[in-house]
Amino acid sequence: MSRSYDCVVIGGGLVGATTAVALARAGRSVAVVETQTRSEASPPQAASRGGDQPVRLSHDDRTLVINAASLNILSRLDLVPDGAVRCPIENIEVTRQQGFGRLTLKAADHGRSEFGQVIVARELGRVALEAMRGNEQITEFCPDRLKDWTVERDGVALRLDSGAEIHCRLLIGADGNDSTVRQLAALPCHRHEYGQSAMIFNVLPQRPTRSTAHERFTARGPLALLPQPEGRMGVVWIDSDKAIDEAMALDDETLCRDLGQRFGPQMGRFNEPGRRARYPLIRQRTPHPIAERLVVIGNAANAVHPVSAQGFNLGLRDVAGLIDAVDGQKDPGHARALEAYAAARRQDQEATVRYTDTLARAFTHPSGLVRLATGFGIVAHAGLPGLRHRLVHAAMGFRTPLGSLARSPTPRMKANS
Repeated sequence: MSRSYDCVVIGGGLVGATTAVALARAGRSVAVVETQTRSEASPPQAASRGGDQPVRLSHDDRTLVINAASLNILSRLDLVPDGAVRCPIENIEVTRQQGFGRLTLKAADHGRSEFGQVIVARELGRVALEAMRGNEQITEFCPDRLKDWTVERDGVALRLDSGAEIHCRLLIGADGNDSTVRQLAALPCHRHEYGQSAMIFNVLPQRPTRSTAHERFTARGPLALLPQPEGRMGVVWIDSDKAIDEAMALDDETLCRDLGQRFGPQMGRFNEPGRRARYPLIRQRTPHPIAERLVVIGNAANAVHPVSAQGFNLGLRDVAGLIDAVDGQKDPGHARALEAYAAARRQDQEATVRYTDTLARAFTHPSGLVRLATGFGIVAHAGLPGLRHRLVHAAMGFRTPLGSLARSPTPRMKANS
């Protein structure tokens, strides 16, 4: 016998879990279909990065940069972990290896206490999983996998690999880069493989910078160092696929030495590297992420280069946009709601994909003239407040139209005494 829900979310990663919690708290009944067996020690993964299975990164080592708009979203949904596993980003340092140009961004210069926070992925996953399992409006089918579906007059009939049959008004694909939902729905997707991979681990520097995020551009790819609890730094090391293969095989001492050479002497020596993980980098854009009673969000729709740490934040803004689009709709899968979602999200999605792709290509371009232009670009942003403000505004996720969940809370008026 088929069970019915308002919405079915395919993919129980961080974007899928956040979507389920947001819909449930808006009064919708939700089913979540997730392929990977999960427990308290194995929380939802951030994104699928090859094949149908979510990538198995070490949650002890992985960090997520959560910008200001995303913090608003998570805060409104009560999904922000305890402060002990979060680090504020009060400053951002942008530098170049073997080139001129340096940009220092300070949150205080923009009237803010922080640009965002770095959060341990394990803890964010744990909070999201607990929120799902503690909500009676959410049902999990896990481990299970979407097999196919049929669009009917009043909804979507789905079949799962387990043989379960479920029915919904709206089918949501949050199942990562190689989205089964997107592929079965035949949604056109423009995909580009960079020929690069990211290696992720954490490390203990001699002189940690506890509230500063570093983005260092090199001719071979960007390098990010992000503050973590207990004085550690999360490392996102980007290079060619071959170079990352070689770096994954380095002994710890050589890895730390090479990291110091790539980053520079600012933090002194690096020690005690954590477990390494890697994933290939792609860009993909789904110009029209909707079909009849169906929408794809997060990496299932748009995947971006990790430079500037925009990918997960873009997915959270998709969640906020979807909640607004179905708000007040008796039928969340109505064509009017889905068209409203696609229209509202189009500009932000296009701009974010274009911005990250431009950065990724420009700073590794073989042309000396292009590299010279990137240096002048950094200098211009350093010297012109207007350019800095535009950069900061977009980086914090405040592109319009802004979803209701992403807006900063309005200060309460004090009652007259």
